[in-house]
Amino acid sequence: MTERTIAKLVLALAGLAVFFTGVRMELEPLRYVGMGLVAVAFLLRFIGRDAR
Repeated sequence: MTERTIAKLVLALAGLAVFFTGVRMELEPLRYVGMGLVAVAFLLRFIGRDAR
């Protein structure tokens, strides 16, 4: 696995954990932070393979 793949997985899993924590605790800002982390993980797939 490349470093970028590991970063995407970590961001996605952290985002999901934060999101579901926000859902359980009924904290809307925490949900938005979780969605933001998952969005960043999704956007990382569009960065070119040459970028480091």
